[in-house]
Amino acid sequence: MTMTSNGFLSFPKNFLWSACLSDYQHFGGSQCDLPLTWTAKHSTLYRKDFELVSKLKLKAFRTGIEWARIEPKEGDIDKEAVKFYHDYFSALKQKGVKTFVTLHHFTNPPWIHDHGGWLSENIVEKFLEYVDFVSSEFGEYIDYYVVINEPAVYAYNSYMTGEAGFPPHHTNMDEVLPCINNLIEALTNSYRVIHKNDKNANVGFSHFLSIFMPEDPSDPDNVQMCEIATDSMVYLIPDALKDKMDYMGIDYYLNVYLSKKGAVTKSEIYPEGLRRYLKEFYGKYQKPMAIIENGFPTRDEKMKIKYMLDHLKQVHDAIKEDGVNVFAYNWWSFLHGYEWSLGYSPFFALIDVDIDKTLKRTVTKTAEVYTQICEQNGFSRKLYETYHKLPKKSLFKVKPTSPFAFQP
Repeated sequence: MTMTSNGFLSFPKNFLWSACLSDYQHFGGSQCDLPLTWTAKHSTLYRKDFELVSKLKLKAFRTGIEWARIEPKEGDIDKEAVKFYHDYFSALKQKGVKTFVTLHHFTNPPWIHDHGGWLSENIVEKFLEYVDFVSSEFGEYIDYYVVINEPAVYAYNSYMTGEAGFPPHHTNMDEVLPCINNLIEALTNSYRVIHKNDKNANVGFSHFLSIFMPEDPSDPDNVQMCEIATDSMVYLIPDALKDKMDYMGIDYYLNVYLSKKGAVTKSEIYPEGLRRYLKEFYGKYQKPMAIIENGFPTRDEKMKIKYMLDHLKQVHDAIKEDGVNVFAYNWWSFLHGYEWSLGYSPFFALIDVDIDKTLKRTVTKTAEVYTQICEQNGFSRKLYETYHKLPKKSLFKVKPTSPFAFQP
């Protein structure tokens, strides 16, 4: 991997340029434990969307399987859902792309809450039965398993955030760690179950990362809150799973400033943090690194392209200068969709969607630039500098929330 004399920032051969979506946010019609949405209707328009995958020259694509579709009633496998996923993945693999497939992206079958949700060890066993079925039934289509999306974020949003988060909408900090422990148990045993069905599988999860900064660095309580957030969000889960992952998947968006009570008061664009974490986690765990999510919500295409290129420059430098084995980059998101408690307002997408009327797909300027990057396996220093020099809008005040109330 070199930067040639003409100033082209190239990436390793066979680097996986990708984009992603999730079932609840983009497929539509999921009967899970959140309110019904139809969103971008990817579940019915996926063949058209896969044509766009080819048009954008993507080398990989991250999508997902929804537990609530596979097992809408406890113990009953939905045969129509099984057929749908076979048709879906067959169509996707015909495009010649590698697949990242998420098995749990914040949503669940409603019936798990009759058992106590993710506070119950019984749900771990139920989840493993689902993982066993999925990996044996659809394993031929899956190149990289993303078993659970952002487990720590799920735990905090389900058991501390309340109504702005996920079911059961609790606000009890004492329930967060038991939930995290059950998620760790699920991930540990999912690794075993998937490798039982396919010894050559690539199994991992997506891990949310941010640098947590104190709103008031002179306040010891504020500093301590950031240390607690860092320990629980950054290190706890990957330390427990260091021998139960074939690659390390990270999600990186922004740095956040916390109050002494743990509420986010502002966020900050800080591309250097991505390189810092790539270097740190590769050195610590010695696992190939994949960026599972990176993106920014704005309809200002110049700003979005600047964000993308600034972060890709950090990825390039982590590979070239730090010797980090990074093999994939996923932009969040491929399609415009539903962003949890914020609805359709945040716009991360490469492909705009007329959600309210026609569902028309429109390729954005950011997508055009990303297509060029995918096709050339890198980008010119001239392109980078054109956008890098644009005025930097880095700090954003936000309505105080839990540290983890908003994540794609």
